[in-house]
Amino acid sequence: MDDPPPVDAPWPELLSAALVGTARTAVPGPPVPEGRAALELLDRAAAAVVRERAGVRPGAAEPLPPARAEALPAAPPAAGARLEALLAEERYEQAGEWLRAAAGKGLLAPPQVLPALLDAAARRGDGLHLPDVLRVCGERGRWLARLEPRWSFADPPRDAAAALPGEDRWGAASAGERRRILAALEPHLSPGHEAFLRAALADPGPGVRALALSLLARLPGSGHGRTLAALARRHVRPGGRAPVVRPPDLRDAGLAAALGLRPGARPGVRSEEVGREWLWTLVGHAPLDAWLGHLGADRAEVVRAAGRLRGWDLLEALANAAVVQRDPGWAAALLGPIMDRLLLGHSVHGSRGPALMRLAPPEDRAGWALRRLGGRGAADPGSAPAVLERVPGPWAGPLAARAARIVERADRSRPGGRLDGLCRTAALRLPPEMHGRPGFAPRPGDPPEAAAALRGLTSTLRSRHEMHEELD
Repeated sequence: MDDPPPVDAPWPELLSAALVGTARTAVPGPPVPEGRAALELLDRAAAAVVRERAGVRPGAAEPLPPARAEALPAAPPAAGARLEALLAEERYEQAGEWLRAAAGKGLLAPPQVLPALLDAAARRGDGLHLPDVLRVCGERGRWLARLEPRWSFADPPRDAAAALPGEDRWGAASAGERRRILAALEPHLSPGHEAFLRAALADPGPGVRALALSLLARLPGSGHGRTLAALARRHVRPGGRAPVVRPPDLRDAGLAAALGLRPGARPGVRSEEVGREWLWTLVGHAPLDAWLGHLGADRAEVVRAAGRLRGWDLLEALANAAVVQRDPGWAAALLGPIMDRLLLGHSVHGSRGPALMRLAPPEDRAGWALRRLGGRGAADPGSAPAVLERVPGPWAGPLAARAARIVERADRSRPGGRLDGLCRTAALRLPPEMHGRPGFAPRPGDPPEAAAALRGLTSTLRSRHEMHEELD
């Protein structure tokens, strides 16, 4: 095999030689064997292209000061190695449990794990919660975040103004970059960002406008929120038995501007469909407390009234609002009706039920599950897996006890099916100290599939128990 071509010849010189031709000029770089000038030029040009594309031109930058000393200790090496393995295998639910446990004990992730942890958090790995990530990153994590824009969420600015881009940077950025700038504001939102976000509602990029609207919806007490509240109450009014919806006027420039939309119908789309989308956007971003005293005296009354409306799914729109605005109280109020409909097959694809479940407080999640599972562990055999798989962990108290009894009483005679799914879900969410529970052991005569599922349950619970011991 021939030696690889040298790549130290400058690209401009190689390009010039290619344009002029090897018959009229020498190939730049080391001497070329006779008869190979053209091939050598092509080889060197190809290598130069790879080098140009792979390399990064250094720019002038102020050196970063060293990271401040850590105030908290790092987790023991065995615990750090486990976190590293969980992240590498994308087992984010268990990694999230590691983060919660470490944060509760005042421990930090070891330095060598921080890049993988920040990467996983930037990808929003399901099961990794940003507050837990920030608590275990420490000063080194904040320092690293200044080196990689995708990790900026781990280095909060000192004040609102520090998080805003300059006019030159914003004006020169592409639509994708402007959206990334807005996304970087998300963990650090404050009332000082309202004017900037309202201006972004007029951005030419629809994705930029949509993200700006969602961020504005999370600013409590904002002027923009008051504007949307008035508009929402105008379009959804109390009625005799159920609320009355007035479709938006697609020529309403004020409404369109407040929602970051463009007035007028869209070509090829019926006006009624566009109007329903506008209404969905309005309800999803208007402050949820705007409905108190308008559709009901409290959240429960509002939810009941919304459930009586036919022809437009106000209940699902309110659920979307709770998710957009990240409101745990409204998520708890909406959880039961939305999840009950989800279990019945209603709007399975578009339901905000799973997002509500993650947002609602643990006691409300458990309350819904216990109601659906029935009394004293006598769950409907067909519904127990569907209920339990929708309730995030960790499970505790009555829900954990009920779930354990359901696993123990599940039919083991049929291969696969319910027991297999129950074991996989319970393995990640039951208290890990249940790993030695006698009822989880295979029995003589159990089919091989059932025995394997139960052994997997016990093995995962034991592994989680060891994880907590490593953090002690």
